[in-house]
Parts: sequence; structure tokens; C-alpha cells
Amino acid sequence: DQEGNLWIGTYGGGLCCFDGREFKTFTVEDGLPTNIATLLLEDDEGNLWFSTGHEWTGGKGLCRFDGRNFRLFPSEEGLPTNKISSLIEDREGNLWIGTNGLGVFRFDGQSFEAFVNRDGLAGNFVASLMEDREGNLWFGTNAGVSRYDGQSTTFTMQDGLTGDEIRQVLQDRKGRI
Repeated sequence: DQEGNLWIGTYGGGLCCFDGREFKTFTVEDGLPTNIATLLLEDDEGNLWFSTGHEWTGGKGLCRFDGRNFRLFPSEEGLPTNKISSLIEDREGNLWIGTNGLGVFRFDGQSFEAFVNRDGLAGNFVASLMEDREGNLWFGTNAGVSRYDGQSTTFTMQDGLTGDEIRQVLQDRKGRI
């Protein structure tokens, strides 16, 4: 994280923080919604975001840790699934949450906005997310790659990308979350 700590998520052992000298483990007794923590991401404000697993593992969905408190984002707040498959923060500070079957969601700090097949997303299982140097967001889905330019809510499926073009996109990612 920004302070040099190493965060380790587990399947059943809670969330661990190593400061270089000792481990601190957070569990349900400390306010963690469940002892599962995966897909860790620190945002620009120093908040730690993570998935608490899928429903078949006892998961409860998206969670944020601000250094003091854990906050779960239940479906009533707009993220209708706990099947989270990927996370990224874009350069505008939006959190993007890829899901296993329900597309991708953008969280602006206030509300969630969904993007799915009917919006032009290639597939609704979003396994990977990245931002290139121009600020385009790339979504690796079960049905291909989609690119979002941030100017509209239209995704453009990238048919026929060559291996070299895909490698260039991945190289552009270097140094960026």
C-alpha cells in the first residue's frame, strides 16, 4: 500500500497486513464481513477494496477498508452480485468492478452504474480490467475484448486484434494499475 505495507487476502483466514516486522490479521471479530478477502486493490485515497468471495464460499460481495472500518456494499446499494471477478480504479477515481455474469459496474463513490451486453460489452463475464495510457478502459470478457473510451456509455468490441496489438495494449499498462 502507500505506506509500504503488504496486504494478503485469504480464503477463510481473513485479511492480513504485514508492516515489515509483524502481521496483523483482520477477521470477522474485527468487523470483516467474512473471513474471505480476494482481489485486493488500494485506491488513490488509500482505501483498500476487495471481494469477500462468491455466495458458495460464504462471500458477501464488495468491501472497503478505510484503515479503521470495513464497509460492505450490499445489493441494495446497486451492486446486485457478490460474484466479483476483477477490480480496477481508473484515472478519474472511479472503481470498476468486473463480475461473473452481470457485466461491469462503475462506482463513482456515490452510486453503481452497470454496463452489459446490450450496452455493447462483448460478454458479461469480465475476467480482467485495465486502463491504457490514453485513458481507455479494456475489458477481457468471456466473449472477447471490449474497449471503453470514457466519452460515452458505448463499448466497442475489438474484433480481430492481432497478437502484436494485444501485446502493445498490455505494454501500455506497465506502471499503471
